[in-house]
Amino acid sequence: MADAAADAACRKESSGPGWQEHFVDAKRASNTASVGLAVSQSLSYVTISHFASMEERRALMDSAADVKGGSSSSSEEASSADAASDSNHILFASGANNNCDRYSVETLLNRGAKAASCAILNRLLGYLDGSGGDPVTDDPEFLSQGGGERMSDLAKEVFGVASSSGLKDMEVLWYDEPDEAGKLHPEPKVNVYSEGGYFTQHGDGMDLTILVVLADEFEGGGTAFYRDLDLSHDDIEEVANMSNVSHSLEPESVARPRAGTAMIWGGTLQHMALPVTKGTRAVFVGSFDLKK
Repeated sequence: MADAAADAACRKESSGPGWQEHFVDAKRASNTASVGLAVSQSLSYVTISHFASMEERRALMDSAADVKGGSSSSSEEASSADAASDSNHILFASGANNNCDRYSVETLLNRGAKAASCAILNRLLGYLDGSGGDPVTDDPEFLSQGGGERMSDLAKEVFGVASSSGLKDMEVLWYDEPDEAGKLHPEPKVNVYSEGGYFTQHGDGMDLTILVVLADEFEGGGTAFYRDLDLSHDDIEEVANMSNVSHSLEPESVARPRAGTAMIWGGTLQHMALPVTKGTRAVFVGSFDLKK
């Protein structure tokens, strides 16, 4: 009888206006009281549909392409692009990732990309605190109205605030990392994965991460989420061919949402960008804390 009562108390994956929760650790997530608690404890993640417009996605991708190609629309931006084209931070390859170019919006991309990045952040904070945000071009009405009470609760849990109101007035502290010269390149960034491109398993270490899919015309790839797993670099080729992966290497969840979809998750949730087998995958991604 006690087990039956416990099972009855277990909740299912939550959903609301435009959003859907996805369990990573189903047993523990289903026993949390809310989606906010599950995300704050890195037991689940949330997808939000129709989150970024085609124009915003194009502005981010085009600016990254200009930086890599060394072209730009202004002399100021051209100077940044020239410096960036030779930067190991941008054309980044190491044991952690491969065939993945990372472009900091703040330090490398142009004004159009910066405007798109600001719009996406403001939309997210408005969605979480219920104040809404500038709706995207092809957006249903839910984005202008916020994500509902459970998204407000999520904000309170992940940011550790008593009230979710006024998130847009708080200071945003982005994760950053230095290049070889010591210059900091903060997120958000545009990550472009070419064929064979991946980013190994890691946690982000900030309050919340947002990832927006910019381009979805690729094969393989996607974001894999793990419960308690530490992948060695030698496992990457095995992970790329999931049919040959031992059970211990299989992710709990793999997300490959359509372009324009946003995903949000907590700072300790283990995840990786799976190897792209064909085409190019581009995402806008940033991990941040909020400070009063």
